[in-house]
Amino acid sequence: MHDGVERARHQVRFEAADTIGPDDRVVDRAGRQFEAIPGREVLAAAGTRKTEADRARGDHDDLVVAVLVRRVAIVWAVAPYGWSETLVLQPIAQGSLAGRRHRGMLAEVPRTLPRMPGRPIRYLAAADVAAAIPPLAEQLDLAERTLTALVNDAQLPPKIAVHPRPDGSFVHAMPAHLRGAATDGRDDLVGMKWVAGFGTNNALGLPAINAVVVLNDAATGLPMAIIDGGPITAQRTAAVTGVAIRRFAPQVAGRPIRAALIGGGVQGHSHVLVLGHVLPGVELTVFDRHPDRAAALADEARRTDGVAAATAAPSAKAAVDGADVVVTAASFGPLRQVMTPDWLAPDALVVAVDYATYCSAAVADGAALFLVDQREQFLANRDAGLFDDYPDPHATLGEAILGGLQRPAAGRVVVTHLGVGLADVVFGDAIVRRATELGLGVELPR
Repeated sequence: MHDGVERARHQVRFEAADTIGPDDRVVDRAGRQFEAIPGREVLAAAGTRKTEADRARGDHDDLVVAVLVRRVAIVWAVAPYGWSETLVLQPIAQGSLAGRRHRGMLAEVPRTLPRMPGRPIRYLAAADVAAAIPPLAEQLDLAERTLTALVNDAQLPPKIAVHPRPDGSFVHAMPAHLRGAATDGRDDLVGMKWVAGFGTNNALGLPAINAVVVLNDAATGLPMAIIDGGPITAQRTAAVTGVAIRRFAPQVAGRPIRAALIGGGVQGHSHVLVLGHVLPGVELTVFDRHPDRAAALADEARRTDGVAAATAAPSAKAAVDGADVVVTAASFGPLRQVMTPDWLAPDALVVAVDYATYCSAAVADGAALFLVDQREQFLANRDAGLFDDYPDPHATLGEAILGGLQRPAAGRVVVTHLGVGLADVVFGDAIVRRATELGLGVELPR
């Protein structure tokens, strides 16, 4: 193809191709007639699109070629450089094919629009994110970078929340800005996560947490990537837990360290990998209010590197009994603050990622050290009634890391991390960089 012309290829599925008869007349919605190839499950169409306004400006024609083969329609579009077209597959509106049960389709090109400047927007589906997620050790480093950046180098408001039906559901907007080292902002990161949590989805066989992460160019504000946020939410949350465990788990001598994991959903599964990594040789006990999910999680844990043993407990209290590290990652719902101090070992580390679903205010109040991921967000949620009677935190995780704060010699440590949009932006940036190197995702024209 000569200079000044760029080519785009799209693939779209439809119901089925039809065998074209010798008398079939194929006409698109604009009334243009195309060549019919009798006796084949192939419909080839070619045409041009040029409006009166285009002609008046002397703009070039756009050439569209569509080939329908069996169940896949492949569309080639050729357009002048600097132009973009939207390809829409529409049912055939006229001609004898229109009445058949397996109806073919033709490509229609709406009005040609000027292309916006800038690189295409990269879209990463869940499978792309899973393929591009950094190794676990790097995830922990990204989580620690996030936590320390929250102290001085980040701007983010408390989560903007709405609470639709059913009870306990939420939708959060989580914008964030990370200031990089370069004074001109070229190292900055800007983006937002839009996340919904519907605990009742489990009964429908749907994920309880669903999210989209949008990354923007920090210099221009142009959106650069749209990412399925479900896998990011699971991985970055577990990585923050890993940072907390790595820093504040109690030292155990003469026996394997014991951990309890409450919640057998997506977060539970992502936390198993982290527990095996930061607590090698751990003996893990899991609980979920659905016994089959607890059994499945325990079975997965037994096959996970670093996990020496895993069992499912009949109750949350039984799972927590004697644990050195307790992670609560249950689905949000009407259950609130049920885990009281008498459940816990005297020096246990408690990491709550389910707000106050399990961990009671009395546990936090009696802790030798109480940490949160971001103070302002925790206080805003406490004011909203989600942490009734909880004390003020002693510090944030980032402050503790930067200040070299050590675990107290005796007493419990409680860490509550609610999740911050900055973690999604930091993880999203790393994932997009790797996905670009691997050629993953779909580039969306502007």
